[in-house]
Order: sequence, then structure tokens, then C-alpha cells
Amino acid sequence: MRRKLPWLGALLVMALIIAYYALTEPVTVIERAAPDSTIQRNPYSATQDWMAQRGQPSKRVLSAAALFPLPEDATTLVIDKQRGLLNHSQVRTLLQWVETGGELIVEARPLPKSRDEDTATEMEWQDNDPLLYSLGITVWKSEHETDDEELDPFFELLDALPAFAGNPLQYCLQTDNDELRETCEALACEAPPQPDPLLLHAGDDQPSRRIQLHSQHVLWHNSWNEDSGEQEFLPEWPVEVTAYADNEYGSQLVQLSLGDGQVTVLTDLGLWDNQNLHYFDHAWLLAWLTGNQPVWFVRSVAMPPLLQWLWLRAPELGTALLLLVALWLWSRIPRRGPIQPVAEDNNRDYLQHLHASGYFQWRTEQQDTLLTALRQQAQARLNRYHHQRQQALERAAAHLKVTVAQLDHALTQPPANRDQLTQQVALLQALRSET
Repeated sequence: MRRKLPWLGALLVMALIIAYYALTEPVTVIERAAPDSTIQRNPYSATQDWMAQRGQPSKRVLSAAALFPLPEDATTLVIDKQRGLLNHSQVRTLLQWVETGGELIVEARPLPKSRDEDTATEMEWQDNDPLLYSLGITVWKSEHETDDEELDPFFELLDALPAFAGNPLQYCLQTDNDELRETCEALACEAPPQPDPLLLHAGDDQPSRRIQLHSQHVLWHNSWNEDSGEQEFLPEWPVEVTAYADNEYGSQLVQLSLGDGQVTVLTDLGLWDNQNLHYFDHAWLLAWLTGNQPVWFVRSVAMPPLLQWLWLRAPELGTALLLLVALWLWSRIPRRGPIQPVAEDNNRDYLQHLHASGYFQWRTEQQDTLLTALRQQAQARLNRYHHQRQQALERAAAHLKVTVAQLDHALTQPPANRDQLTQQVALLQALRSET
């Protein structure tokens, strides 16, 4: 019986394993991991990694002021629409840099919602975006834009989902709530279709390329006006349209040649974000525009460095601070004048001070004070000769070759005159120094 127990145990284990796999089925669990903080702060993180694999250097620039002075080498600048602090002088410097061979990719900057495009004046267009205005580019709302987002079923779909649902379609298909799943599926089916990808027109020799930009605006260049009369807004810089990308909504990418360089204008730079780089021909477009030269991604240029912001917002405060610093430096600078005579040193040395202190105590009859410390040290030495005072005095006096009376007088009696003081000090020092 004992021999059969191991076999029975093995059969039981095998039966349990077979039953487990027969009665259960594998379930795939998808857990969304939060990306690294560096990736969240940098929407071009995937783009920069892809460029690094190509051997193409890139970097981020977080201020418009950091662009100046502009790079001397062949470099492509990618600037978003938050560039309100670029003044007219900086815009001219930037376009002159492009004219000498620079490459510029810029995101279009539409008019704010408070201004009407149809009634906007030339000054309002220029103040809104002096960079694109000088190139003859204007940004208009698309005619296919949804007037009321609240009636859009797609927005109803987003409102029906919880805030943590990162993938709406996946959440609808895998949720255990049957009512919510049916609602999501119905709304997803009724949602308006996405616009067709843009087709890039860059010459007859170029193959067809597709780009997807999620923007509610379109671009227009003054050279496309069919009116024979005088144009309302004339470009300041002589440019020529060399390529554009459009769909049924209009043009959302325009490439202009300016001298030896070129300017590419897009309605949205989101096609190169971490989520959209791998779609369509977005990566090819970036490689086509930049080649192998370094790329600077300029973002958040609306916030300059603190010192520059203070100078722009409060020049009076900056001027006052500079004056205070100048006055402080002036007060710290050494004065130059005639040579001042060296002051005489009236300080006495230590021996002179000691002699004066001793003479003062002698005149004020404080002889005992002068001898107190020395007598204590001599008495401690005397106690080593014998525990009885008289025998200690006799032995110490014999050793020092003085009488017992002289030694006892030096230890106990005040000096009568200066000579006697000198004798007592000499005798006490001799006793203190005895070993």
C-alpha cells in the first residue's frame, strides 16, 4: 500500500492540472501604464528619438529669446503658434536668416475668437501674427467647422465615458455595462467622419503623400486671389508657393521659397506629437523638410526669461534696479586722492604693559596679589619634600642653599621693599622649578 501512495499523489496532481486547464480560459488584461514624466513634458520626445536613430541632432528651445542669436549652421527651426513676443525687429531678423539659406517650419496663428475675420483690419491681421502676415499668409476658419459642438454625437460619446478611459473604442467594447456599451457603440457609429488625409502637391516628380492634420482652420496665400484688382494685403517679402497640401476642407500646409531658404506653414504641429508621428506620412514629411540638418523645436515661446519679462512689463522697475546697482558699485569703488600719512603706532608692547600693571599694584600696596599665584605653585612643590611643614622647609632650604627663615618669609610674609620683593620672587621661582 505504501508503494502505491506516491503514484496516487502524482495522478491526483495531474488530474488537478487537467481540470484547471479544462475548466478555465485565458483572459487578456490590458493595463495602461503612465508614461515617463519627461515624455509628458516633451510632446516631441518620440520625434527626437526617431531623429537620433537617423543620426540627426535635435534640441528643444523653451523661449523665443533663446533663438537669438540665430544658429549660423544649417538648421531647421520648428516654431509653434505661441510666439507673441516676437517683435517686428526679431521677425525681420528671422526672415533675413531664412533668406540666406535657413529652413523655417511654423504653426499658423489664427485670429482670436474676439475678432471677426470678415471685418478685421490690416493692422489687426499684422498685430496678430507679423511673421505670417509679412509672407502673405492668412488663416481662416474652415467652412466645414461644426457650429455647435454640443449637438455633435462624438462629443456626446466623450461625455458618456469616464474620465479615466484612455481609449474610448476599447472601453466601449470591453465594458461590463451593457447599457453604456450600446450607447457608446451607437454614438460612435453616428459620429461624423474624420476628414480625408491631405494630399501633398510638391511637383509632378513627387509621389503621392498623405498627411492628417486635425485643425479647424485653413491657409490662404495672397497669390491665390483670382481678383484682377489690387490685393487687400500685400506681402512684404517676395515669396513663391512651391508646395501645398489640401483636402476637401482647404489647404493646411503651404511651403514658400524665400531667397535661398524656405518657410513651411502648417495649421497644426500635432502631426509630429508622440501619438501621431507614426501615422500616414508624418515621419516622411519631417525628414523631407529637414533633411539631415539639426532641428530646433521651439515651444512655449510666449513666456520669456524672468529678466526679459520684467524689462518688457516694467521697464521703470528695471531702470531703478540698474541705478541702485550702479550706486552700490560706485560706493564700493576705492577713492583716489593724496597719500595719507601713516598714523603713529601708540600701542605698547606686552612687556611694557606688564611692567606698568605690576608698578600700579606695587604703588597701591597689592604686593600679595602679585605673589599669590607664585606662592601657591611653590607651596605645592614644597609639600613634595615632606608631609610636615617644618621638615619640608628644612629639606627645601638645604637644597636651595638658603635659611629656613628666608624661605618661610618668602612663602608667608609680604615684602617690605622692591628689593625684598625681587628676592622673594627669585626664591619662589627657584622652589617652583625644583624637581
